[in-house]
Amino acid sequence: MDGQRFKYPFADGYFLTPVPLENRSVHQLHFIDSDNNAYQIIINHGRLSENQDLQQFVDQEVEKMQRQVPAFSLEESSAPKALGPAQYEIMQQTHTFLYEGCLFTQHCAFIHLPLHPQINPYKRNVVILSLASPQPDAEQVEHFQDILNTFVPWE
Repeated sequence: MDGQRFKYPFADGYFLTPVPLENRSVHQLHFIDSDNNAYQIIINHGRLSENQDLQQFVDQEVEKMQRQVPAFSLEESSAPKALGPAQYEIMQQTHTFLYEGCLFTQHCAFIHLPLHPQINPYKRNVVILSLASPQPDAEQVEHFQDILNTFVPWE
């Protein structure tokens, strides 16, 4: 490990550390909409393999979910496009699956993060945001879409 350290940010602050080999942190944000329905927005991290593009990464993740998650089904998918103030590459999908005997709908966004000299020097990092709810309503989906539209990667 070299002596260079950088600020590693998280929701509660930051600390100094050498650049991690990979970031596999998971964040679960819990909300209640105006109709008193609970929902979660989950933030995961992934990494493209060498010479892999975002479409290939997403296809690989879907195949994994189809093998591991009960009744997992890909309902709709968008082609990669640019979104947000930083015009990052994103793919969005909608999935359904069984969780504890209940059918859930999941809106998912796969964001290919831009080059960053410390956090993403090989431009292979991906952040995955998911809205999971038994029945996502318009308010929940609007909240999720607002997060995507306003997301700005670390500069």
